[in-house]
Amino acid sequence: MYKSEGPIMELQRRRKRGVILTPQGFQKLQTAKCQAQSWENLDKRYTLEDLSDRTGLDPDTVMKVFHCQVGVDKQTLNTCFRAFNLLLEPSDYQLAQKDQAISNQHSIKNLTDWGEAPDISAFLERTAELKTLKHWILEEHCRLVTLLGMDGMGKTSLSVKLGEQIQHEFEFVIWRSLRNAPPAKDMLAELIKVLSNGQETNLSKTLDGRISQLIHYLKNTRCLLILDNLETVLQKTSGKYDIRYYRQDDDGYNELITRVSETLHQSCLVLTSNETPKEIRRMIGENLPVRVLQLKGLQVIEVEKIFKTKGNFCGLSSDWHQLIKSYAGNPLLLNIASHKIYRLFDGNISEFLTQKTLVFDEINQFLKEYFKGLSDIENIIIEWLANNSQPASFSELRSQISPAIPPQQILDALESLQERSLVERNTTLFSIAPMIREYINHQLIQNKISSSIKSRQRQLQKNSSIITREKIKLSFNIPALTVVK
Repeated sequence: MYKSEGPIMELQRRRKRGVILTPQGFQKLQTAKCQAQSWENLDKRYTLEDLSDRTGLDPDTVMKVFHCQVGVDKQTLNTCFRAFNLLLEPSDYQLAQKDQAISNQHSIKNLTDWGEAPDISAFLERTAELKTLKHWILEEHCRLVTLLGMDGMGKTSLSVKLGEQIQHEFEFVIWRSLRNAPPAKDMLAELIKVLSNGQETNLSKTLDGRISQLIHYLKNTRCLLILDNLETVLQKTSGKYDIRYYRQDDDGYNELITRVSETLHQSCLVLTSNETPKEIRRMIGENLPVRVLQLKGLQVIEVEKIFKTKGNFCGLSSDWHQLIKSYAGNPLLLNIASHKIYRLFDGNISEFLTQKTLVFDEINQFLKEYFKGLSDIENIIIEWLANNSQPASFSELRSQISPAIPPQQILDALESLQERSLVERNTTLFSIAPMIREYINHQLIQNKISSSIKSRQRQLQKNSSIITREKIKLSFNIPALTVVK
């Protein structure tokens, strides 16, 4: 009797398991969970086991509820909501088949458009970073994720690799570069065209309207949008990019990022940038749908892989660590350095480090371009740190730097420098990488030499002018010659 009823009861249970949370329902549950973590769990994130204990559901069922991919029965959602003192309303759930119906309606599955994404066949693992990003996007349903770091740190490659590895979880994956600073309205038109499969012909004339059209697709289909090089659409003043302002003729990206972050939808926008966009700073949090990942430098095992592609290198473990620290673990700069070490020192890392010359040719030009984006206050902080070999606290910086600079501006500048990987922070102390110190000190010496030369030229010009004036004066003072007949 039991054996014959088992399959029937199982079939009945399966028939009931047909609902999933809507984006509104998921956000409602996620917000309540975050509040409970903050108030009842000392801001510690609940594990799957914690959620299972709280709801009385088995871990597998809890995972299904929060993933919003596999249908469960309505009573399960009720149980989960009651565990967080919530009432399940009709708008909080939908039939699991609805997503499939939407997908069939558009006749599109896993449509990918990589634009001009670079070849990443030589991609370095970045296993930990990929794991974190996948968890944020797939498990915690983040709406916006920003990858930060210095140029050459590998943000672009990581964004492409991320898209490749999670593309099967989305109906659309679109990767676009902002390197040529396309106007926001043009970029929106391009994205809408892809998401509508070319069917959207009635594009709004206004920026606000086009953002609304885009968000419509982000709500009704699961999309992964990746925009690379956000810093190129920033306003450029006196040769410097300022992350706090977008170009005066096009602040559409500001509005786009803000609305994608604040609006409830089931998609994700990934940005790469040198610094956190100002409009999302207030929305970032470990338990919020907006996150930022600061890319750190490479580890020894990853750097050895880069060098191995060039040839044979030798060095003690301490040499490898010193080399990596010298270049802040930047893949691009280490790649450039490997060429010099191999060609000039037969791959001997220790011999290269003995020369105490980290900045040369391409690296000098790289840093010169990168430093163009710094403000005056940021330059002052960097120069002070370069002249002090020991890490310094904020109090030391504040007391040593001009009192005319408000402490709030120093805080903002330090945050910006840290995000751009120009300043390193260890607990409460700030320092800079050896290559940055060498570059700054070299620039200061060059500036002094240049200033000295200019001063000498001005003095020579002044002396020359004095001599000329004396000659003219002398010529007027010569008595007239008397002609003797």
